[in-house]
Formats: sequence, structure tokens, C-alpha cells
Amino acid sequence: MRIFTIIFVLATTLVGLSSCQKNIDTFTPDPTQSTLDTVWQNNLPASASITSLKNELRIAATTDSFFYSNTGIVFSSGNISLSIPANGLAKNNGLVPSGIVNRETLLTHKKGDFIAMDMPTTSQGRLLITGGAFFIGLKNNGDELLVSQGNKLTVKFNSNLPVPGNKIFNASIDSANGFTWLQNNDTVYNRSGITNTGYEIQTNKLKYVQTAYYFDTTGIAQTFVSLKLPSNYTNTNTAAYISFNNMECVAALNANVNTRTFVSTALPVNKVATIVVISKQAGDYYFGTQQITTTGSTLGSINQTVLFSPTKKSLQFIKTYLSNL
Repeated sequence: MRIFTIIFVLATTLVGLSSCQKNIDTFTPDPTQSTLDTVWQNNLPASASITSLKNELRIAATTDSFFYSNTGIVFSSGNISLSIPANGLAKNNGLVPSGIVNRETLLTHKKGDFIAMDMPTTSQGRLLITGGAFFIGLKNNGDELLVSQGNKLTVKFNSNLPVPGNKIFNASIDSANGFTWLQNNDTVYNRSGITNTGYEIQTNKLKYVQTAYYFDTTGIAQTFVSLKLPSNYTNTNTAAYISFNNMECVAALNANVNTRTFVSTALPVNKVATIVVISKQAGDYYFGTQQITTTGSTLGSINQTVLFSPTKKSLQFIKTYLSNL
């Protein structure tokens, strides 16, 4: 009888402990579990994770310096050759620079480069077929330099299939989507030409310059593509682009906060393209691609909706994919 009592007490104690453990498992939250972010915002905060991701993907410029004495100079930096005429540079205050000039240069010529730099090849919603873009930044004693009035620089870079007759476009802020390319109509000082090995650009502007031409939509049916992702992919942590397989052209899919989708600008139909999605959530990276053929013919409405879910990838995986696009 005594042994039975002892066994009963032990069994009761074990049941009680098991019950307590179940209560612990049920009601104590896991401090490492992340809450999915499903909030879309009209104005992205500086702390938005997509801002962090875009900064991590940006291609670093080549940095170096040269001695400038207001005489003509020709030099190569990275993949860019630059010719500055005598008296070709000036400071914002009109003073003439002299001495050491710090230089930043960057050539963006692949579709993946334009995605990595978050600089799609579009001009106020119109598609541009790009021949490449470059960045040139010059400073003297901390002062930004400009091309002096009445002068122009000559920039050369290699290209497999340079296109004659391209126009010059300069990077500009777009109030709706943050970035666009604007055509430079000053053709006296801004021209795009070709050489046996690539492009020869004349420009009186520094910073970002692109050689490109508008995709001709005359007589071509157009469509809008809408991308629908799982609820945790929002404009605060995700960006989407469409890269045309047979054209040197990349367009952004811009966030529509009301519909919680990413929507393209007007696109030509019957074009094979790849949708590229990048995302950063709770410190992890997500990436996805899907090939589509644009369809539809009623401009002014969404004609094509694409649904898919990206997968978790490393930052290096994303960079490698873009460098080969």
C-alpha cells in the first residue's frame, strides 16, 4: 500500500510539471521570433531596410587624384578615358582650381549595373535603350568642380555595339519616383558619338551622364505589369525591376501603396523580360526572378499581373546575379 502511494505521488508530480511546461511553451514568447512587416508607406523613412539594401548593392566608384594646373589634360580612370581642355574646370564660386584634384569615376553599362545602382533606364516614364552611363565627380580642396562656361569634356569608353545618333541624358530627381533621366537638349556641348571601340561623349556636365535613345512606341500596343508579392514584401523592404532580355533597357516597378503592388510604366507588348525582386527583412536578404512575355493591349489599365514569392539568398548571391545580367 505504501509503495502504491509513493508511485501515485510521483506520477501526480510529473503530470503537474508537464502541465507547467506546456503553459510555458504556450504563453512565453520567443524573443528571437521576428514580426512580419506588412506596412506600406507613402513616405519612406531613412531607416527603411530597402534603403539599406540599395546602399549595399551600389557599385563603388574608382577614386584617385591628379594634378591640375589649368592646362589641358588627358587621362584614363578605370574604364573611362577623360579629356579636359585648358581652362576647362571651374569652382562654384567662379574661382579657377589648381593643384590636386580628387576624382571619382564609375561606368555603368550592364543592365544589372543599373539595377545595382537603382538607376533604371527610363526618362519620365518612357523607356530608354542605353549605351551606358558614367559618373564623374571632381573636387579641389573640398570644392565641387564644374565644367567652365563655353567648354566641354570628352569622355570615351568601350562598347561592343555602339549606336550612332544617341542622345545625352542627365540624372535628375523625379518628384514621384525619386529618380529619372532627362534629355540634355544643349547639343552644342552635349553630343554622343561613336568610335571603332565604343562611345565618345562630349558634355559640359559632370556627375551622371547617359548615352541612350527613346524606345519608339509608334504603332506598338503597350501594357502595364503589376507585381503581387506575399504580404511581408512591402515598399519599405522591397524593390522590383523589369529587365528586357533582348534590349538594353531596365525599368522600375514602382510601389502602389493603395493596391500594395509594384507597377511598371507603360511597356511594349510581346517582349520577353525578366522581373527582378530584391528585399531585406530583419537583416536577411531575399531575391527572386521570373521571366515573362508582356501581354495586353488596353493602355491605361493593368493588363498583366504577376505573382511569385522570392526566396532567401545571400547578399553576395544577389550581387553576383546582377553583375552577370
